[in-house]
Amino acid sequence: MNTRFLLGLVLHTACLLPLGVQAANPLSDEELGGVSGRGGIVLNAHLELNTGATSENRVSLGFQVGGNTSYLLLHKLSGTLDLLGLTLQAVAGPAEIGDVIQLTLPTFVGFKDFGVKAIAVQSDPLAPIAASLGQIQLNGTVQMQGQVLLWAK
Repeated sequence: MNTRFLLGLVLHTACLLPLGVQAANPLSDEELGGVSGRGGIVLNAHLELNTGATSENRVSLGFQVGGNTSYLLLHKLSGTLDLLGLTLQAVAGPAEIGDVIQLTLPTFVGFKDFGVKAIAVQSDPLAPIAASLGQIQLNGTVQMQGQVLLWAK
């Protein structure tokens, strides 16, 4: 890489930084009450799990029933997941409840070869899977709408 290119890249990046950076200051209760979250937090994600052709993996979740430990096994968890538009924000709720946390469902969820190759329950999490309960493989897209409201009681 030449030095002129690197110098240009550094200068360009420096111009994009905010000019008025300040340290965080504590707020009083009155000041905090006047703070608005505006649009809340929007989450978008692109997740790729074990997408290599030779990927060998196993997720085990242990649980006890009647003093016996069993494990739920997920063999070869893999695939790609895209999630767009999951929003979290505080909004004013009804007077009898007060403020609520509003979780807006994602507007788009996409799957490409996302799932597990085998599901099993057995007593030894490291033993080969003796009997598979099936597999889950998702391909396609989902479009959603709606909200979930959460509040303290």
